[in-house]
Amino acid sequence: MTPSPAVVQPDRDLLEEILDELDIEHTIDAEGDLAISTAHLTIFFLFGREGDLFTVRTFYDRPHSVDDKPMLLTALNEWNADTMWPKVYTFTQDNGDIRLVGDSQVYIGAGVTREHLTTMVAHWVRFSIKFYRWLTDRLAFETD
Repeated sequence: MTPSPAVVQPDRDLLEEILDELDIEHTIDAEGDLAISTAHLTIFFLFGREGDLFTVRTFYDRPHSVDDKPMLLTALNEWNADTMWPKVYTFTQDNGDIRLVGDSQVYIGAGVTREHLTTMVAHWVRFSIKFYRWLTDRLAFETD
């Protein structure tokens, strides 16, 4: 019988190791959060207060107007129905700009294998970027 792989409790140091192994540039923001930042989006790696929830949250930098909200919601509903992650929603800022936020989450209270964590991180980062490209194409189609 093959022994089960070791279970680890993820933390920021382990995620930095994984991002280094995946050759993904990352930084630590002013609040101490691990992040990937590009010209179009910022991806944060967050842990719940109890240490039992791991979230990859993506903030998409392009602002949208309130007038765009019906078109955005139609596109987001399509993405969210057809794609497992990230689940993307709108956030209206105080100035009226609408921003998009994507979330991928997993319960980690019992720990996970390092291999599974690496796979999740790689896929979630890839799909966060894929959503940006998909939405750019989708909105270009809407405005043609």
